[in-house]
Amino acid sequence: MKLRTRITIVTATVTTVSALVIGTVAITASRASAIASIDQSLTAVAKAIHGNSNDALSQAIYSGKQSDLALTIVFYSGSKSGAVLTDSKLSIVPNPTPALVKKSSLKPQTVPGIDAYRLETIPLTNGEYLVVAASLRDANARLQSELLRLLIYMFVCLLFAGIITWLFVRRDMRKVEEIIDSATLISMGKATPDLPASTGNSEIDQLTRALNQMVSTLSHATQVEEESGNRMQEFMGDASHELRTPLTVIKGYVELLSGNAMTDPERRALAYARVQSEIVRMESLIQDILFLAEFGQRPVSDVETVEISQLLLSHAGDFATLHRDRIVEIEISPGIDVPGSEAHLARLFSNAFGNIARHTPVGAPVHVSLLLVEGSVEIVIEDGGPGLPESAYTSGIQGFQRFDRSRSREAGGSGLGMSIILAIVREHGGSVSLTKSYLGGLKMLIVLPWR
Repeated sequence: MKLRTRITIVTATVTTVSALVIGTVAITASRASAIASIDQSLTAVAKAIHGNSNDALSQAIYSGKQSDLALTIVFYSGSKSGAVLTDSKLSIVPNPTPALVKKSSLKPQTVPGIDAYRLETIPLTNGEYLVVAASLRDANARLQSELLRLLIYMFVCLLFAGIITWLFVRRDMRKVEEIIDSATLISMGKATPDLPASTGNSEIDQLTRALNQMVSTLSHATQVEEESGNRMQEFMGDASHELRTPLTVIKGYVELLSGNAMTDPERRALAYARVQSEIVRMESLIQDILFLAEFGQRPVSDVETVEISQLLLSHAGDFATLHRDRIVEIEISPGIDVPGSEAHLARLFSNAFGNIARHTPVGAPVHVSLLLVEGSVEIVIEDGGPGLPESAYTSGIQGFQRFDRSRSREAGGSGLGMSIILAIVREHGGSVSLTKSYLGGLKMLIVLPWR
């Protein structure tokens, strides 16, 4: 059953029951008031007769004529039909039963029938008694009229409640239908649609905003997953190609060395050296792939306090010692510790300086700094080399990205140094940004949380 139908049924039921209860109470009270008025007239006649018992019949006739109601007064003295003293053209039951006489002498009673009436008995002496009766015709007619008004009242209430309910829920129902249509499209795998905008504070508005946020999140997640999948596919293709190249070289030299085509010892030594270099290159690529697959973006498993100032100073000092032709400026604030893995942070700095050594000219200057800025550790490593393609500065480092596919082949690396740096920084809850350096090459800013 649809929500609109349930709301309509509930509204109609509540309105009908409410109107019925109110109308029944009102009609019951009105009829009781009408009967009470008749009973007052009957009791007034009875009191007047009791007050003048010596001439009860005359007093009964006089009181009946003075009453506001049309009363029928009958005198019974052994006769079954009785003597009618005043007649209001009311067909009363002749010679009432003793039980009715007894009950009606205590309080007025209703005698049902086509022409129903109220009856009160006034006992006299010697078994004689008077019967005073008043028709309920007007009271019954009023009851029928009020029942008709009740039906009209209920119909008007139902109509009014239906219109008000429709005016109040039509906006929300329209939103619910749009949400259902959008959810159907999403379940069918179609493009994520835009849900209706919502600025209200009702539950439907809150649901709409929550679903809009969910759709936006799903859309973004789908886009990110698609881009990640494309990058992964591209990376796997590159990795397969990079692995196939040394394998081809190794296979070729092994075939030459296993035959008699290469007998010169010097040439055989060169061939063995070439095979060894390709094996080392394959090992480097495989190790980098395994590192990225293992550490990705999961938190550091074994957290320790790492004096990152000393760790960076050691790597920067080693780089300056091994590359004396370069101008290496080092500005590292001492005594700064960070939580994390010392082995992984050492790998980060090793990759960063290894990239500079492989991809910048021999005399290119290098600047290294480490500062504590507003509760974060900022590490800057920049060089005077050729830098990166323009697109890299805007897109930043992406997982499994290789900025230049030919760099690893020419310089001997796997080409995944930046991806490894990104994985380690994310592992420690930090961020990496790439910009142009004042030295002319690449500036890499690494921000890590402090303690």
